[in-house]
Amino acid sequence: MKKILFFLSSGKLSGGEKVALDIAIRLKNKFDFIFYLPEEPQKEFLEFLNGFKVYFAKDNSIFKISKNLKETIDKEKPNIIVCHGIRSSIYLKLLLFSLKKNFKFIYVLHGIHFIRRKFPFNYIFLFWEIFTNRIFVDKLVCVGKDDYDLAKKLKLINEKKLLLIENGINVEEYQNIPKGFLRNKFNLQNKKILLTICRLHYQKDVKTIIKSINLLKDEDLVLFIVGDGPDRKELEELVNNLNLQEKIKLLGFKKEVKEILKDADIFILSTRWEGLPIVILEAWASKVPVIASNVHGIKSLIENEKDGLSFGFGNEKDLAEKIKILLENEEMRKKLSENGFVKVTKKFNVERMINQYELLFLE
Repeated sequence: MKKILFFLSSGKLSGGEKVALDIAIRLKNKFDFIFYLPEEPQKEFLEFLNGFKVYFAKDNSIFKISKNLKETIDKEKPNIIVCHGIRSSIYLKLLLFSLKKNFKFIYVLHGIHFIRRKFPFNYIFLFWEIFTNRIFVDKLVCVGKDDYDLAKKLKLINEKKLLLIENGINVEEYQNIPKGFLRNKFNLQNKKILLTICRLHYQKDVKTIIKSINLLKDEDLVLFIVGDGPDRKELEELVNNLNLQEKIKLLGFKKEVKEILKDADIFILSTRWEGLPIVILEAWASKVPVIASNVHGIKSLIENEKDGLSFGFGNEKDLAEKIKILLENEEMRKKLSENGFVKVTKKFNVERMINQYELLFLE
């Protein structure tokens, strides 16, 4: 049985970590999976990793992480190392300058984030990626069509080593979920519930959602922000400064994602860029209509006015208008949610994704 080391980019249960977990759970009878994290995993994430061998760095310095990673590789001797995300790939690539490579290196790029950095760092990272990918990486996997096309354009790796394996989820897990998790807890029987689920980070641009709600003060709605991150305090201050405490609730990290989605009337993702956002697939699987910014990673995912509504990035007025359209049009909400459900079931189901990764590992 092949031994596969999954090197994750964080200890938090974000999109890339969810994909890795799904792969390992569904293929654990065919491959021996081990997890390595550059930091101690959150308690909730560790619970999901139960049943797998897990290593993590106890010191966040790049040298200590590299040393600890080398010890793990020497001990476990994996046949394949899969880096999920650029952060984990950097640690492994640095190590490979002094370590004999006796394993296959698969690099799963959950979003080409480095190109969004300011000049000159974007070009420095681009050179690093092109140079190190061609030296060390055996297969580069993009999780969304926009990223795949961009990776080809940027020549991140020889095209023969470039793959598109789009993210997928288990749609069945989102069915038959009881309603009432949010409505009962917050006594919101007659209000419309808006929802966003994301890491509270610069990339996700949650400020635009908050500003759009400020333009909808007269509407009978509540926005729930689920997730945590470095921008949380700043977002809480913005909510307080706009006197939106009754309209907006920041819930932090919650593991009851399916139950929370079940109560949502509209899901919103205001983001600067994406790879292929798992959370939109989850909203579709929960039959919740989606509004999202028209940016890289979403442009090829959402068909405007068919399975979602698009708005101009950073434009709170445009977003507020789209929210109001859906609030007032039940028929459109139903149409978007039904078409989104059909799309995620047919094109972004977990079986399709898992089959492609299994073939890659066997290869």
